[in-house]
Amino acid sequence: MDFDQITEPLDRRLADGLARLAAVARQLDWQTAEASGLSPTQADILRFVAHRQAGARLTAAAAHAGVRKATASDAVTALERKALVHKYADASDGRALALKATTEGNRVAQTWPSSYAPIVAGLSQAEQELLLGLVVKMIRQLQQRQLIAPQRTCVTCLHFRENVAPGTSTPHFCAFVGAPMAEHHLRVDCSEHESAA
Repeated sequence: MDFDQITEPLDRRLADGLARLAAVARQLDWQTAEASGLSPTQADILRFVAHRQAGARLTAAAAHAGVRKATASDAVTALERKALVHKYADASDGRALALKATTEGNRVAQTWPSSYAPIVAGLSQAEQELLLGLVVKMIRQLQQRQLIAPQRTCVTCLHFRENVAPGTSTPHFCAFVGAPMAEHHLRVDCSEHESAA
């Protein structure tokens, strides 16, 4: 018997496996959100806003959460009632709504467990580093194809110099901090990010 003939294509099996992992992470997020008195959308938006010290626009929060602006607005209204977020007019565009996490909102967001932590916990350090590189690559490709909102990853940053020292343990360089970087230093959400595009 030839397994190539009886096995589904690799990309389909991989997609199925990733969908199962995403379902577990989503279930863990829902449980944590519910325990905190938040909906999953509210929790996602709160984490997004809390990781942006200068605040974030409502449209960016909606894009990050993958929901319509009206849905994000409802979630933000609920977060505002719970004193976790406050809304204000964006200084650069008075028509736009900006969001900032309150002190309590920041505290809640900082204590929020990562839903993927139990999923990656079984991987070795080397496997986690390899997976991080693949995740960053997938995010970059999705962003280039405009399938996700712009992300604040190192590889899309104005300050990132990719593979300037090939064959070394620190092939990349961050001009913002002036230091070489290894693959395991790559960030998925950097607060100092400036878009290269």
